[in-house]
Amino acid sequence: MAGRRRVLGVANGRTDAGIVIVGLAPGRLGAERTGVPFSGDRSGAMLDSLLARVHLTRRDVFITNAVLCNPQDAAGRNAPPAAAELRRCRDHLAATIAAVDPSLIIALGHTAFAAVLATAPAPLSFDDCRGAPQPWSGRLLAATYHPAPRVVNQPARRHTLLAQWEALTPYIARTATRTRRGGRR
Repeated sequence: MAGRRRVLGVANGRTDAGIVIVGLAPGRLGAERTGVPFSGDRSGAMLDSLLARVHLTRRDVFITNAVLCNPQDAAGRNAPPAAAELRRCRDHLAATIAAVDPSLIIALGHTAFAAVLATAPAPLSFDDCRGAPQPWSGRLLAATYHPAPRVVNQPARRHTLLAQWEALTPYIARTATRTRRGGRR
């Protein structure tokens, strides 16, 4: 990913947030351009909408990605990160989770979920955690579909994504209202 902008900084959110949201990678038209995770593109707008549905804003969470740079195909379009790229970013993702020390992690999509699990393997599947957080590595791990246009433009998948976030509302409400005391919320 030589030449790609690394999306990491104060715009990721609060380092004492009770919730960490993990996406796939910075988007070419969004975070690669703006330097802010999930901003400047339709996925970012949808994530903002999902956060608003559960009474949160970006200021309430920490947002990161499985890889910090935008992987592109030969034509310069967004591409899924290669397995080697995910491996190279794994230690950074694990360190980010440890530093923020959230009570709840929400993985957006299958690849982000697998990347989180790779930091501390556990016998969980995406479907186990989809809209229903499961205990993982001293915290809760939840999964939802990624808020990408290819998901939200399909009515059935958009409905499922919204339902997944609705199911997370009680967990999010409990986590978001906790304050940092002695490292754990």
